[in-house]
Amino acid sequence: MKIHRSTFRARYAETDAMGVVHHAAYLPWLEVGRVDLLRATGVPYTSIEERGFLIVLSDIQVRYRSPARFDDLVTIETRLILLKTRHLSFGYRVLVESTGTLCVEARTDHIVVSRSSMRATQLPADLLAILTPWVSVKD
Repeated sequence: MKIHRSTFRARYAETDAMGVVHHAAYLPWLEVGRVDLLRATGVPYTSIEERGFLIVLSDIQVRYRSPARFDDLVTIETRLILLKTRHLSFGYRVLVESTGTLCVEARTDHIVVSRSSMRATQLPADLLAILTPWVSVKD
């Protein structure tokens, strides 16, 4: 199983009056991890769109463990946990880099759709072949 790591600082605009990262700020962070992982596979999301496909969010589960704070260096560990012809799932862990403190565990599920019809469709075999080595569970 391959894990991709994305690291950046928590911005002031993402925090509340106490300097704690607001719960909603983690959702765009998950997208950063997901897009970075796809780029690392050699299949950047832009190339998927150019080929006429979208990967649409169908479900998200987030478990908040401990807060990140303003200016913390955070790392998002992202992995592809399920790959089917029409479905992908990603798992995430958000950690404070300096302490290793786990802030969030999450999972997102996605449906592959045709960009033109917005109907569920299959990813082409060549894209599945590129993504397969990155997945931890296949079927």
